[in-house]
Amino acid sequence: MCKINDWAIKDCLLLSLAVLLANLGLVGLAASGYDIPVLRQIVGFLFLAFIPGVLILRILKIHNISAIESLLYSVGLSLAFVMFTGLFANFALPPIGVSKPISTFPVVATLSVFTLILGAAAYKRDNDFSAESKRFDMREILSAPYLLLFSLPVLAVLGAHLVNQYQNNLMLLFFIVAIAGVVAAAAFGRLPRKAYPLAIALIGLSLLLHISLISPQLVGVDIHTEYYFQNQVFQNGHWDFTIPHNYNTALSIVMLCPIFSLVLDMDAVWVFKIIYPLIFSLVPLALFHVFRKQIGDRKAFLSAFFFMAMWTFAIRMPTLARQEIAELFFALLILLLIDRKLALGQRLVLAIVFAISLIVSHYALGYICMAFLLVGWGIVAVVRSPAGRRAWGWLTHRLGGLPESSTTQGAFPHKIMAVVIAIYLVFAFGWYGGIAQGTALDTITNIGQKQYSLLSSEPDSAFLDPTQREGLVETALGLDFASASASGKAFRVFQYLTQLFIVLGFFIIVLRPKGLRFRAEYVALSVVAALILFACIALPRFSGYLNVHRFYHISLFLLAPLCVIGGQAIWQGMSTLAKSVSSRVKLTRGPALSSNPRGKNLSYLTFFALAILIPYFMFTSGFVSEISGDESWLTIDTPHSPALSSYRLDMPVFNDREAEAALYLRQIVDDDATVYADRYGGLILADQLWGQVGQVRSSETVPEDAHVFLRTWNVDKEEMLVVESDGVQREYRHIGLSEMPELLEGRRLIYDNGSAQIWSPR
Repeated sequence: MCKINDWAIKDCLLLSLAVLLANLGLVGLAASGYDIPVLRQIVGFLFLAFIPGVLILRILKIHNISAIESLLYSVGLSLAFVMFTGLFANFALPPIGVSKPISTFPVVATLSVFTLILGAAAYKRDNDFSAESKRFDMREILSAPYLLLFSLPVLAVLGAHLVNQYQNNLMLLFFIVAIAGVVAAAAFGRLPRKAYPLAIALIGLSLLLHISLISPQLVGVDIHTEYYFQNQVFQNGHWDFTIPHNYNTALSIVMLCPIFSLVLDMDAVWVFKIIYPLIFSLVPLALFHVFRKQIGDRKAFLSAFFFMAMWTFAIRMPTLARQEIAELFFALLILLLIDRKLALGQRLVLAIVFAISLIVSHYALGYICMAFLLVGWGIVAVVRSPAGRRAWGWLTHRLGGLPESSTTQGAFPHKIMAVVIAIYLVFAFGWYGGIAQGTALDTITNIGQKQYSLLSSEPDSAFLDPTQREGLVETALGLDFASASASGKAFRVFQYLTQLFIVLGFFIIVLRPKGLRFRAEYVALSVVAALILFACIALPRFSGYLNVHRFYHISLFLLAPLCVIGGQAIWQGMSTLAKSVSSRVKLTRGPALSSNPRGKNLSYLTFFALAILIPYFMFTSGFVSEISGDESWLTIDTPHSPALSSYRLDMPVFNDREAEAALYLRQIVDDDATVYADRYGGLILADQLWGQVGQVRSSETVPEDAHVFLRTWNVDKEEMLVVESDGVQREYRHIGLSEMPELLEGRRLIYDNGSAQIWSPR
């Protein structure tokens, strides 16, 4: 099928204009009292997420790229267009009398005008392009493998609905098994290779939705504060960029969410629950495309699934909206670095746009990407130098030496990459230093100062003090294996195997690169990812600044294929050993282990999927924890899932009555008042009362002039969830209300809806 950026220019512009006019018509009808639900959301999403990007591709004369690249670049460019158009409206419209620029009609009008400008520019730049059209065969999409794939998001949505309405998770348990079945089908070659991209995208989307759709309220931790800041923009009609908070620097929150909410006429809660996961599901698709260029389709499929199987992807990322958007731009940057098909100028423009968009989407990933660019390109420069090639050749000469070229024609020249990095640094420090009173720049400065002070004052005690490292770091190193439960020990075995494979794969691409197709840029970025993980282990407190599981998740953007490669090396070594033993004992029939030429070991890939990857996924998805009835959620033991287990375990999942109580509090408390709640209760309050929420602690007394909020778990179980910190380690534990008599003593119950309570000040 011919991609839209390859259509005849008149057809492309006609479609774009039709979507634009349809969106304007639907918005106008809604204003007249004739809202058409569903259709407005579909048309509005197409208008925001695709049309601007397609027109920009036409302006850049980008053609003859794959359907995946066309989709990815179109969405990435469209999101950047929406964020920066909103930013323009926020500052340009008030001087001409529009007091609320981020409201429905100013936003729709501004986006429409700029889209028309893009269309005119596209016609002028690209009216001479013509391409052969290709017919699309619907019979392929209607075949059994494709229908199975399309059933995954249906199972996820229906399963979440059953949990919400009836506390029944059987369909979601079946959904997890169905995903494992798709992976097994791919491993056995029963899934068509053409279906791999669709399978990756739908598996990713389904995993995200089965978490995000649990409860009609927002699920997780950070997302409640993100909701508060986008809601300030939505309610006030403009973005106050001076509010001193890191989240207020993220246009992915304060621009993208309100604009989608306004254009689609969709509550921001559902924008976070549906639209953001839909966008984020493109990240594993982008990584699959990056991987397949270097290791082939089937290994790339398993690598991309391994990336999604790590529990941060499905369990945590739906609760980190700003990072979902930023990671798409990060994946697109990686794709551009290893791509060779686009002209240098086209790649340069795309790289600059995506880099700047990443910066304004998430401050933490912005700094991490800065490290990847600076250190990674330094490594590439060394590798390409004569001295660097001699040194690398000396390291690899016993294992086959270097490939014929450490790079390929079309790679970014050093001078061009220096320009990209310079633009990135200038824009990053300018944005982080000027927006939200420079809180994002202050954050990284303070981290650097604390890290330096910690390592320079008492380095010996800091390195040896276990409280200076997260508990998950100890888990990764195997230090808590003895104290883990039986299921926890089983999970750790699979976790350690994947870690072992990654480490071995890393040494293979560095010390035995000959015969592999990895780009020099990819190897360099993989080295940076490995250094980041090493810093999480070696440097006190380092992992605590972002959490080690998020560092590991980001590192898997580069390291996921190394798990497959490292495991294959072990398999081939065992195969060679088995053949040697077999020949010595003169067996007439050799063992089952075998490897065919040129590294295409299909038996290994089947074994890897069935014996390692699928069992690992069954643990990380929370399936094993739920089936076994494990209740050790307060310790780092066996992964659990809010989708599968929130009906029986205390998790940051909230109901409508808790939200109603939070709204009531917003109405009765003053702007300078404080409301106290336990660890999770404070999250639902942050939707409305961010900055006014205190946390109940076992060692501190709640002020007499503060309200106390009790959520459903507090009321039903008569206990509070408190957090005790020791260095960077945190211990979560429940304390009975009977053990905290001073909490409610002397207070009056002023609100009780059966699921949540509010107690007055003394």
